[in-house]
Amino acid sequence: MADKPDKIVLARHRDLKGRASHPWIRRGLLTLVAVLPVVALFNVFGQRPQPSRASIPKATLSVYSPARVRGGLLYTTRFHLTAHQDLKDARILLDPGWIEGMQVNSVNPQPVNEGSRQGWLVLDLGHIPAGGSYLEFMEFQVNPTNVGHRSQAVELDDGDTRLATIHRTITIFP
Repeated sequence: MADKPDKIVLARHRDLKGRASHPWIRRGLLTLVAVLPVVALFNVFGQRPQPSRASIPKATLSVYSPARVRGGLLYTTRFHLTAHQDLKDARILLDPGWIEGMQVNSVNPQPVNEGSRQGWLVLDLGHIPAGGSYLEFMEFQVNPTNVGHRSQAVELDDGDTRLATIHRTITIFP
């Protein structure tokens, strides 16, 4: 039988003395890698929409949109306005956080007019009769470099009169 090579310590290299914990370290690191997709399945990183609602005697406004998203994600937000009384000039105002670091892919149906008021995006919906309902869908994509928390308040106005405000935030993960 040949002699052992130079610089080889049999107890360490062949018998693995002192390395009893190494398999557990590898298993722990592998578990950390496996936990990430499992945690994502439980919506920790977002995408599942959450409803927000404001109701007043004149109208009800609902927003159905995710509160947590990831960079690069495509998602849809639904605004549902139900008029309990006649709204002569209904407007939905969106906080700048709705479009800061986001791409707006589409707005359906197109509002009567779009504009800006002190940095807020204004969607002019026009006249909505009592008992009438209006649905607005907006498709967004999150810029991959957009990380953090943003305000996504939504305001319902009739002309220049504020009727209701929904305060919400969005958390953006890398």
